[in-house]
Amino acid sequence: MPVIETPQAKEIQDMVRVVMDHPRPGVAYQDMASIFNAPNGLLKVVTLFNDYLTHNAIEYDRIIGLDARGFPMAGALSAMTGKPFAMARKKGKLPGETISTEYELEYGTDELHLQVDAVNPSERILVIDDVIATGGTLEAVSKLVTQFDATIVSILSIMDLTFLGGSDKLKNNGLNVFSILHED
Repeated sequence: MPVIETPQAKEIQDMVRVVMDHPRPGVAYQDMASIFNAPNGLLKVVTLFNDYLTHNAIEYDRIIGLDARGFPMAGALSAMTGKPFAMARKKGKLPGETISTEYELEYGTDELHLQVDAVNPSERILVIDDVIATGGTLEAVSKLVTQFDATIVSILSIMDLTFLGGSDKLKNNGLNVFSILHED
């Protein structure tokens, strides 16, 4: 693995491509996928995540990455730390037996699934997603983790859209939340 100096949030922000009027007019979409396309972008994000976890002495047994942009970060951190990585996916995407929960979207509902052997009882779980918006998907994964009798010890994201209130809702539910960037 290449050696890099500890990156700063500004470096990550500079990699984010803003796409105007996506997915509808008036929205300035913050494209986190552009970070993965940048040289060492993923490494810089995962380095900041690992620094945060180490500095705050957050111990975890397993990483859950959320469908789909949470996967690259969860996989990279898994490779860096040797911790196992499970995928939380939308309905119909995982083979075999799954557990699921339904969650609210802006216009309707969706389902989030984990395979029945994805998490062990009493495990300390680290959850990674690209953006915290309303917090609905992260609340859904929290419900799934609870079904395994496991505990979420921290949620990590690249960006927190604080004006949507999702991170506040998660924190009010007792969850530890860390985001590299904040959009007020």
